[in-house]
Amino acid sequence: MPLGVRTGLLMPAVEANHPAGLAVAELGEILEPAEVAATAVAAVADGRFLVLPHPEVGELYAKKAADPDAWVASSR
Repeated sequence: MPLGVRTGLLMPAVEANHPAGLAVAELGEILEPAEVAATAVAAVADGRFLVLPHPEVGELYAKKAADPDAWVASSR
């Protein structure tokens, strides 16, 4: 569950200052594809199901699990 990854899909939107690209960039560091791949390989090796290359995603996931109604309300 990565946030931003430096790909041909995201970077043109970021470079063009498109609101969607900027929103992704503001959520956390834009990772290189190799970083995400290494995290995924390590997770498989460890037998983990949830792969979180960005630590921020774990925090967001925990907030969602703790109070789903508040999480939905905050994303409006």
